[in-house]
Amino acid sequence: MVMRSSSMKKGWQNANTGSESESHVTCSCQPVARVAVQVAQGYMYGVRDILPNGENYFYFKGIPYAKAPVGNLRFKSPVPLEKFAVSYLDCTTERSNCMGMDVISKDITGSEDGLFLNVYSPVLPRKDDGSKKLPVMVFIHGGGLIGGHADSTMYLPNYLLQEGVLVVTLNYRLGVFGFLCLPEAGIEGNAGLKDQRLALQWVSQNISQFGGDQNNVTLFGASSGGIAVNLHCMSQESKKYFHKAIIQSGSVYLEWGHQEKPEEKARKLARLLGSNPSTDEEVYQVLKNAPARKIYELQTKTVSDREQLVEKLFQIPFLPVIEREQSPDAIITKHPTEIMRDPDGVGIPIILGYNEYDGMMVLLDAVKNLNIYNLEPERFIPRTLNIDCFTPEARQLALEIKKFYFKDQDLSRENIMQLVKLFTDKYLLSLRITWELWAKYQTKAKMFGYRFSFDGLLNKGKAVSSFSGMKGASHIDEVYYIFSSPILRTEVPKTNKAYELRSKMVRMWANFAKFSDPTPETGETSLPFKWEPLKNIPVDCDDIKCYVLSIAEEIKMTEMPERERMDFWTEIFRKYNGHVTNIAIPTAKSVDMNNNSD
Repeated sequence: MVMRSSSMKKGWQNANTGSESESHVTCSCQPVARVAVQVAQGYMYGVRDILPNGENYFYFKGIPYAKAPVGNLRFKSPVPLEKFAVSYLDCTTERSNCMGMDVISKDITGSEDGLFLNVYSPVLPRKDDGSKKLPVMVFIHGGGLIGGHADSTMYLPNYLLQEGVLVVTLNYRLGVFGFLCLPEAGIEGNAGLKDQRLALQWVSQNISQFGGDQNNVTLFGASSGGIAVNLHCMSQESKKYFHKAIIQSGSVYLEWGHQEKPEEKARKLARLLGSNPSTDEEVYQVLKNAPARKIYELQTKTVSDREQLVEKLFQIPFLPVIEREQSPDAIITKHPTEIMRDPDGVGIPIILGYNEYDGMMVLLDAVKNLNIYNLEPERFIPRTLNIDCFTPEARQLALEIKKFYFKDQDLSRENIMQLVKLFTDKYLLSLRITWELWAKYQTKAKMFGYRFSFDGLLNKGKAVSSFSGMKGASHIDEVYYIFSSPILRTEVPKTNKAYELRSKMVRMWANFAKFSDPTPETGETSLPFKWEPLKNIPVDCDDIKCYVLSIAEEIKMTEMPERERMDFWTEIFRKYNGHVTNIAIPTAKSVDMNNNSD
């Protein structure tokens, strides 16, 4: 049911969902009109506004989709919100984001009560008007699973809406609050991923009220949001609520895509809080009752020695886990490779791609002390490799890697781009693994690969990472060809090449949501190039040629140009892991508190 009013009295009643967090306004312009929609949880008010092309659109922000995960619900699986606490919920502005690190200021922002989502629709259905339902795109934001948020200041989908799709963005628990894993105390892990799944359930239940088609939902995300999307693609329970996926520069096979020794980290965090618990239940009680901000601040001190050896933009100790078989609402309980080797077990079409210099993002730490890589080249070794990084064998491998990228030179500012390529290849190898497994075992659903290398005014990933002066396409540089961001100033002249590419990018992403094909050959949504899907190969074939859509000034199909570098890493993984797809990913399990080490 939809009600419309061109003017509403002041003093709207704020949402009272059990939170004391303040709402914040993201747009200073006066709304054209306010509108009301009824969902299963009650009535809400939103805003009618104007798209860049002059057409109307409607937004509803700060919609609670779960009970506040505080008190006894901290670290637990999310609990659905059955009813709004007020008769008419004001959803004209965003509410709190989940506690995490702001990707721009690097400050800790938000609160524990941040499980809200935002709905943007180009149309709202009138009662019994028989209008066609719109494809739905649900976006999972990035931020290393330790920061970021879904606010329209960073992710405004106005250009996607112009292509005739409905978009949902969502917050989810981050860091220790979203990924603490302590099975003996009933905390199975992946609460942040389960938040995302509950949001998908909310979409399935309610999106038709906003004009969306619950039977045509595309899940998409970038960076750590891409890791999350990848995991949901492997979860039979999650796939009940979406039908295709777009994974941008993210993979479950990334070395920061999974958590090492989760129980030990939880116990160490309790000790850092000044306690000396003797059981995991006591550990849980300590963590459940500690101040939220204190827990968030201390979490980075729980990383293992091996994790400290790997330079990253920021330390990320609490990450997804492969859950125990007895976990009642698990995301996944099997190794991703086992799932991918199940013939046609994924079963949905996917876009999976990367940026030319994805590794540029982690330079922020590296440039502070480049010589540390000359002294400790073991930092080049991925954590997904089966090798003890504190052995002479590891030193020999590290020197081999260093020689491949830097020849006989030491690392310096003069050859910094070689370090960027090395970091990029850690991203790229994880995608190449996925492409190989898909080509061999997933024969029915299509996978479309891309390589983004355009460098223009909307390459805002470099601005976020403080590397705007460097050439090439950095990590998340493609995101703001799809979304707008008032903070990052993403409006460009229509005569600029960046504007032209944005038009093509949003068209491809929306086409995929509509037709499961980013470049359909006929109709108004067609484009002057064809994006071909990955070709299948025999299971016993080890020579995979990854053809991707090159998104540059000229858009065309090409074999990925990093082939030689990928062959180098493939041989290393064959030597130490048996095969490039045999990635070392631990499974969450109960570990005796008296028989472990940090």
